[in-house]
Amino acid sequence: MVKDLLTRFFDAYLVQRDLETALSLLSDDVMSLGTGAQEIALSKEELRSLMSDEFKSLPGGFHYEISQYRERKYREDLYGVFCTVLTSLADESGGELSLQTRLTMTAAKLADSWKIINLHMSTPSDQQEGEEFFPVKYGRQAIGKLDASAGKKLIELMLSMLPGGIMGGYLEKGFPLYIINNTMLSYLGYTYEELVEETGEEMQKIIAPEDWDRVEKTIYESLEKTGEYDVQYRVIRKDGTRLWVDDKGHEIVTEDGRRAMVSVMLDVNENIRLQERLRKEAMEDPLTGILNRKGAIVRIEKYLSDRQSGAMFLLDIDNFKQLNDTFGHQAGDRVLQLLADIIKQNSREEDVAARIGGDEFLLFLPGCTAKRVLSAKAKSICDAFWSAGSVYKPVALSVSIGITVCQESCSFDFLFKQADDRLYAVKKHGKGSFQYTDEP
Repeated sequence: MVKDLLTRFFDAYLVQRDLETALSLLSDDVMSLGTGAQEIALSKEELRSLMSDEFKSLPGGFHYEISQYRERKYREDLYGVFCTVLTSLADESGGELSLQTRLTMTAAKLADSWKIINLHMSTPSDQQEGEEFFPVKYGRQAIGKLDASAGKKLIELMLSMLPGGIMGGYLEKGFPLYIINNTMLSYLGYTYEELVEETGEEMQKIIAPEDWDRVEKTIYESLEKTGEYDVQYRVIRKDGTRLWVDDKGHEIVTEDGRRAMVSVMLDVNENIRLQERLRKEAMEDPLTGILNRKGAIVRIEKYLSDRQSGAMFLLDIDNFKQLNDTFGHQAGDRVLQLLADIIKQNSREEDVAARIGGDEFLLFLPGCTAKRVLSAKAKSICDAFWSAGSVYKPVALSVSIGITVCQESCSFDFLFKQADDRLYAVKKHGKGSFQYTDEP
């Protein structure tokens, strides 16, 4: 898809020298870098002018070959491309002039069709001086050189065009800084000087400590296997807040022979928050704010898979239908919230409290199996609910509780069935109390 777009562009531009077809594959606000500081196009119309002049001076077609092609998916509608392009042209003496260049391209899906939104080709030269950057324009052999100052400006412009933050680090302890663009600095809230001073140019220091081991492991293992990586983690901003980023990068070798990584980082903070909110909504009861049945099962099965002992309370409000019929459903909702609050007040941080449907609730206490402790907790819940529910007389509100204990390996379904049997026994013998699995 994206490679086909690039091939069609080069066919039209380099081989056929078809201006209109080549331009039709570009976005209106395409950005392109040419051979000289003055050959910068920040729109399709600016590029049209530059290409028209070039076609007049070089009307003949070029031959080209694409190699080392890699593409990176940033989003469903946004891709980045890196490849090597060998461009050749017959000279007047019958020989052939050739030039090998490196291409970076960004393509986006705009109004149901894919367009090139950014193009840049460059090549290093054996005659480079200092920090000179030597760009070429779509396969034409470069004539003359840019000085270091102009080169830096072009690099800065190129980095500002790319989607997301750009950051690179050496594959050494602490990931020493290799390169960073203004978008990434904006994500972090630093100026370049502030970042250097704060981190000592160690990029490990901007990664959330709780994410570092996972990030380091993922990057090294992925680079070892494929030369690329993709990992999400939190970066620490200047103000101390955390920002989720999606870091997609690949390995390079720098000019001085050191291994490094260069990546595009997209701000996915809102996406992560949305996922967390949807996950929370899927796991929580909106009326009471405690877990729902699904959330409870997930949490409890995690404890049980670790072979932890524990106790399960199954709770049911007595005479709840009568309450709704007498005082209305708003009063019923308040009573459900009341019992949820009482359960939470009698729970530890690690306990699992849930409303599993209607007027039924569940409480799982991992690691707690002592009958004396469980009895005291059940009695506390029953007494507190009886007292609080007395305002709804003549309805006799109370709560019945069935209790079962898991000493070794148990399943959720087994525990639930045991607790449900005990709850039924309580209801049958008078309500407003509790009973254990081992009681008649």
